[in-house]
Amino acid sequence: MCGIVALSNGDVPSRLYYGLYSLQHRGQDSCGIASYDYANKKFRMVRDQGLVADVFDEQSLENLEGNVGIGQVRYPTIGSNFKQDAQPVILKGSPSIAMAHNGNIANYAELVKSLTIRPKNSCDVEAILDLMGEEKKKEGDIFSAVQATMERLNGAYSVVAIVPGDGLIVFRDPHAIRPLVLGEHSAASESVALDIMGEKVVDDVGPGECIVISEGSMERRSLMPKEKRHCVFEWVYFSRPDSTIEKKSVYNVRLRLGEELARHWDKSVDVVVPVPDTARATALSFAQRIGVPYREGLIKNRYVGRTFIMPSQGIRENAVRVKLNPIISEVRGKSIAVVDDSIVRGTTSRKLVRLLRNAGASEVHLVSAFPPIRSPCFYGIDMTRNSELAASKFKPEDVEEGMAKLIGADSVTYQTVEGLKRAIGLPGLCTACIDGDYPTDVSALLKKAGNKRPYEVE
Repeated sequence: MCGIVALSNGDVPSRLYYGLYSLQHRGQDSCGIASYDYANKKFRMVRDQGLVADVFDEQSLENLEGNVGIGQVRYPTIGSNFKQDAQPVILKGSPSIAMAHNGNIANYAELVKSLTIRPKNSCDVEAILDLMGEEKKKEGDIFSAVQATMERLNGAYSVVAIVPGDGLIVFRDPHAIRPLVLGEHSAASESVALDIMGEKVVDDVGPGECIVISEGSMERRSLMPKEKRHCVFEWVYFSRPDSTIEKKSVYNVRLRLGEELARHWDKSVDVVVPVPDTARATALSFAQRIGVPYREGLIKNRYVGRTFIMPSQGIRENAVRVKLNPIISEVRGKSIAVVDDSIVRGTTSRKLVRLLRNAGASEVHLVSAFPPIRSPCFYGIDMTRNSELAASKFKPEDVEEGMAKLIGADSVTYQTVEGLKRAIGLPGLCTACIDGDYPTDVSALLKKAGNKRPYEVE
């Protein structure tokens, strides 16, 4: 997860603020903006724990005046001190660099031990930052430094950085796992942020590509391109429906997910109800294809964050209790197909089924837009332990029946892997959480997948 933005044109602080605001769904633990003033040769930064609207005010944005800036909203996978690990992070000295990223460095623990300067915080961006600082000292040339950095990193990373003397630096891992969209003078995790900042979308940053934006010019170099392996979860859950990633509309993909689910639907229900908000488009097209009324049977409290990206299971479970409330007139006495984007741990699904039964539903059939999640993710999604993944407890042929019993539903229907790929319609996808086919070597982490913290530095 996480959301990043970068800009080198116009009113940088306020435009970055609105760009970050549009990406709030990608991370709710902390946020920050760093800017650089060419005239005064000075970095300025504001970052803290909390939401964008809480961390920034008019005065703090005025204090961030500069020619170029980067920002981030954070969802933690490495590090537990949300205030201390907030991004961006600034490396002081020579060279001085400000950096923010989206992704996860799989060899973080190993990398930290090899660095000349031990990172002060427990966030993996600092390992990238210190490594790039070392390489910049040795190489001098920014493209050579980024390539040398890429050669030592294992994982998923989309990075935005400010390097005085070079400009705004944007680069993406060799498999392009996490998204990064390029604007005329900018970059962001999703196209919606560029829209909000008034920037025209130019392209997606390529796999292993580095881009330097400086004084109105842009130089692009493909440094370490490998097979594309875009994260499939981006289109199903992470991204806003009004975003376009890899030239694919997220909303249109979600409509096609519903059509694919309808291909193998064989049950009789009275209504189709979405779990707001990410499953709405999927539920709508699913209902249309199976010829059943679509109804808003669940209302979401807009002031509760996204429960999947909350930092602990206890917080997630408590949030579910106040997040959704049923419209009883649409539920009572009816057989319901409730469409959700995915099932990960199963705890939210169990509470959801119980909620609908208590509201009077005669039958509850859970439909998942995503296939069974059977393997941990080490590329930026907080599901790194096998024990967390409910579907991994069952054989593939038994998973729907087993999950229905586990969560108390009358049935569970999963998206097929083929249906997911058809809906996205792109070659080169990362489906490691479904089939264990990892783009990079994560064998060391798989051995620790039963432990609580697979990235812990010993």
